[in-house]
Order: sequence, then C-alpha cells, then structure tokens
Amino acid sequence: MATHRSSRSRSDAGRLARWVGAALGVGAAAIVMTFGGLAVLAATTVNLGTASFFAVLAGTGVTNTGSSTVSGDLGTYPTTSVTGFPPGIVEAPYTTFAADSVSGGAQTDLTTAYNQAATGEGSTPTAVSSIITSTSLSLGPGVYQASADAPLSLSGALTLTGAGVYIFQTGSSLVTMTGSSVVLAGGASPCDVFWQVGSSATLGGSTFAGTVMASTSITVGSAVTVQGRLLAGTGDVTLIDDTIDASRCITTASLPTPMATPTATTTTTVPTSGAGGTSPFIGAGVLVTLGGLALLGAVATTGIIRRRRYPSV
Repeated sequence: MATHRSSRSRSDAGRLARWVGAALGVGAAAIVMTFGGLAVLAATTVNLGTASFFAVLAGTGVTNTGSSTVSGDLGTYPTTSVTGFPPGIVEAPYTTFAADSVSGGAQTDLTTAYNQAATGEGSTPTAVSSIITSTSLSLGPGVYQASADAPLSLSGALTLTGAGVYIFQTGSSLVTMTGSSVVLAGGASPCDVFWQVGSSATLGGSTFAGTVMASTSITVGSAVTVQGRLLAGTGDVTLIDDTIDASRCITTASLPTPMATPTATTTTTVPTSGAGGTSPFIGAGVLVTLGGLALLGAVATTGIIRRRRYPSV
C-alpha cells in the first residue's frame, strides 16, 4: 500500500513539473512579447509637439502667389507677415496664427524636433548620394544622411517602401528638381517621413512627401503637391499655386484655436501613426503574462493539495 502511494506521488510530481515548466514558458514568452519586442516593433517618430498642427510654419512670414491650398494650420513667428491669402486658401477647420502664443510655441517645439531629427534618434545614419539622379531609388525605413553632409538634390523618383520612420539629414540645402517625386509604397506614411535641412529647401518637383524642417527658409515652385508639412525656422515660406496637405497627420479634435493661449512649455498630445504608435503586441503580451501567472498559481495550489492528499512515506 505504501508502494502504491509513493508511485502515485511521483507520477503527480512529474505532472506538476511539466505544468510548471509550461506555465513558466508561457510567462517567459509573454514577457518577451510585452517588453523585449518593443525595441523592434515600436519605433519612435520625431516629436513635433504643437508644430504638428501646422502645414506651413515660418519665422519671417508666408508669401503666396495664386490659388494655393493649405490643409493644416498656417503660422509665422515672430514676424506677422502673411500675404496672398486670399487668393490662397487655408481650409477649414484650420486657421492662421500670426506672431501669437500658438505660433510661438510651435516654433519652440520645431527647434526641439529639428535637433531630435538631426541626431537620428541615436541611430547611425546610412550615407546616400547627395544627388539622387533620374535613376529610381527605393529605400526602406531608416536614417539617411547626404554624403559628406553636402546639399541633397532630388532629380528622379525616390520610392519609400514599408511602414516605419524615415529621417533624411543634410547639414546644407535640399533641392528637388522639376519632374522629381517622392513616392510612398508598402504602407509608408507621409506622417513618418522627416527632412532635416541645415539651411534652406527648394521644392520644384511635381510631388513631395514628408515634413520638411528647414533651419532657414522653404521655397516651393509652381503647382507642387506636398503630402506633409513645410516648417521653416528663421526664414520665410514661399508658395506658388501649390497644394500643401498635412490633414492626414493632424488630429482635428485637438486643434488649437485663436482663443487658446498655449505657451512654449505647453504639453500637447502629438498624433502618431505607422511606426510612431505603440506596438499592437503590448496588449496581447500583458494578457498572456497574466494568463501565465494565473496558470502558475493554479498549478502551485494543485501541487500543495496533492501533496497533502498523497503524503510521501
């Protein structure tokens, strides 16, 4: 009789060990999903702060010729000059902020975002030719820097393929030629493309995508379409019959209004998309973690009960 109990106890102990191993395995996998996967699955986008609400932002004024359309707020700080609107249009629900606390706060946040983009989020940039020729070039998410920090010139088609953050750096100027284009494919979003320009940008191509953060000024040629933002630090922004559309990247429910008085230190929730969001695996990892811990607790309790029912002899 004692032998029967001892054998049954060892069998139960084996089952208990297997259940504990399984529970620990589930818990470990959940921890990896919850925490270890973040570095790979959740990239950090450039934080534009309150500048994210602007499709056009300048330091010394905005000048427009013709019927340009701006989808996103338009602002200038510290200069108040905004000319050519109308005939240019700032589409509702967006508005214009000229040398007020809203545009001033946005300029402060732009400086922070510019410096963030210039560091590439601590990533080592990949060198690209300073002249992207008529030969089509396709790039995936990452940080790219013009060779020798030279002026970056685009004369062909640049295709950005895949969801994720794209940061292009140049310590000099950015020039896009007539007929050039930036094409988004495979889930790439204009909200996650950033151009950090050390001096001024001149956009003359037919289509362009991303947020241009120019230290000085931005000049856009005739009939250019920009999916993104034009943000100039100390200089002006010049438009000619252009379409600047940042609406896809702006949460209209949080838009500032002329009655609002945010300061440079105001904390604002910045809309995120693509790789800028939180990994969808976080919630699943938490649930699996809790399930694994619950299973482990149940197994431990079962083991205690079985030991009491079948004591060793």
